[in-house]
Amino acid sequence: MRNHKIAVIGGDGIGPEVVAEGLRVLEVVAGAYGFSFETEDFPWSCGYYLEHGLMIPEDGIDQLRGFDEIYLGAVGLPDSVPEEIGVRGLLLAIRFGFEQYANVRPVQPLTGAPYPLVSPPQANVDFVVVREATEGIYAGVGGRYLKGAPELAGAALVNPNVSGSSEVALQTGVFTEIGCRRIIEYAFGLAERRDGRRLVSSATKANAMNYAMVMWNEIFDEVAREHPTVEAEWMNVDAMAMRFVTSPDHFDVVVAGNLFGDILTDLSAALVGGLGFAPSANLSVEGPSMFEPCHGSAPDITGMGIANPTAALLTLEMMLDDLGESEAARAVGAGVRAAVAEGVVRTPDMGGDATTREMGEAVAAAALKHAGA
Repeated sequence: MRNHKIAVIGGDGIGPEVVAEGLRVLEVVAGAYGFSFETEDFPWSCGYYLEHGLMIPEDGIDQLRGFDEIYLGAVGLPDSVPEEIGVRGLLLAIRFGFEQYANVRPVQPLTGAPYPLVSPPQANVDFVVVREATEGIYAGVGGRYLKGAPELAGAALVNPNVSGSSEVALQTGVFTEIGCRRIIEYAFGLAERRDGRRLVSSATKANAMNYAMVMWNEIFDEVAREHPTVEAEWMNVDAMAMRFVTSPDHFDVVVAGNLFGDILTDLSAALVGGLGFAPSANLSVEGPSMFEPCHGSAPDITGMGIANPTAALLTLEMMLDDLGESEAARAVGAGVRAAVAEGVVRTPDMGGDATTREMGEAVAAAALKHAGA
């Protein structure tokens, strides 16, 4: 029997609650499709930080190395732990530690889900945002410097405010040829595999970022020539953000650097019903990949049992697909879509009064029904 080892990091707030429903559905489809799984819980979170002074132990990455996948709930207690500690100390530490270079976010509206935009959802909206997740402005290169520091000499030549300021922060983006090429190649490969328009749209801003984005554009053009059956285009990221709202049906695969991709993917959540319906995968070069719903920890509703687990369940669908359990993945996806469309069980954010567990149970039942179809 196929067996999969999964590291579970519930994290903060509603994270453990929604992950629990994912594991409930996983158990159902594992039985239906003839595979087994082992899980190990890791208590790493902002709560762990408040007790130990670290988001994860010093050997935390090594502890995760033997697992097939990582299933993450949520990170963040902003009233207790600064976000730059919580997110960088756990989420980014794992992404960087395993070279999880591709953050993949599908954008497909769910029938029955709330729709935050004024215009109704378009049935033909179905695209994927591929975000580079280990480089760019998130690399953590730079520092804060007092007036007169030698590190500021170059900046003082281009900005007169540097010389007069008591303190200056430099945040340097890191864009490597390897990093840009592998994420762009992944996007073109995905466009070839998808049953879509075979179009890759690049988010850029070379008119302002005259080094990094010019290199990005050059590599994009090179990779595009290597994939002649896929159409390629570029847009300045601000124009692309507008097109996400005005004509989202235009897109098939979008590829973007770390910062641009982060912003665009949260915007794209408005096209699927909100962050409570947005799954994601962080695909690794080496070691396990990590799967996480895109919503935050929602400390205001923690422990109330009313969090929407849909994003965590759609994330489970992505994880199963990555594990090679494609039939089980399709059953989970079908179960989520059926439960949301039926609308009998709806959590408060969907206008209902169902609990997190009731929503998980509804999806589990729908997935099992699909498995027996």
